[in-house]
Formats: sequence, C-alpha cells, structure tokens
Amino acid sequence: MFVLIAGGGRTGARLANLLINQNYKVRLVENRRELLGYLHQELPTELIYEGNPVDPSVLEASGVREVHALVAVTSNDSMNLAICFLGKTMFDVPRTISRINNPNNA
Repeated sequence: MFVLIAGGGRTGARLANLLINQNYKVRLVENRRELLGYLHQELPTELIYEGNPVDPSVLEASGVREVHALVAVTSNDSMNLAICFLGKTMFDVPRTISRINNPNNA
C-alpha cells in the first residue's frame, strides 16, 4: 500500500515511521524549514518532498496519483480539509484521512 502524508510534525513523522516499519510505501510532504532537518534525520531522504501540501503541483510531484491513501496531519484544520478535498476531487485518491484539531470542524 502506498500512503502520502501531508505534514511532517510529530504525528506525520511518527506515522511515517510506523508505516515504513510495516513495509508500506510512504511519501511525506512538508514545507516548514525548521522540521525538514529533523525529518531528514528520522526518515530516508528520498521519502521527503519539500513544498506546500495544499499546492496541487506539489501533491502531483510527490506521487498523489498513485497513492492508495492520503493522510493530512498538519496543525491547521482548514489546510487538512483542503488537502483531502484536493486528493478526492483532483486526483481521485481512494481514501483520504484528515486530522481535525477543533471538534467544531469535524
């Protein structure tokens, strides 16, 4: 199974590690410079894509058209929902999962 993770904070990095250890194919997209150095120490460099995950061209470059699942785990609810919306409507991703921090946005 191929999973694309949008957001490289604690949740995204931990999820990527768990999936890699279970032999999933994983890609992670992150745009925050302060996290990229940490991610390159924790994950294989070839799995990390630098860019804004809300940008369709970044999603395209990271392989979103081939994924079985898209997981949006940034700290911003509206960004997570937008990423999942793009995945479903533009790229026909079979399964999207969005982290929601504020219950009012569920």
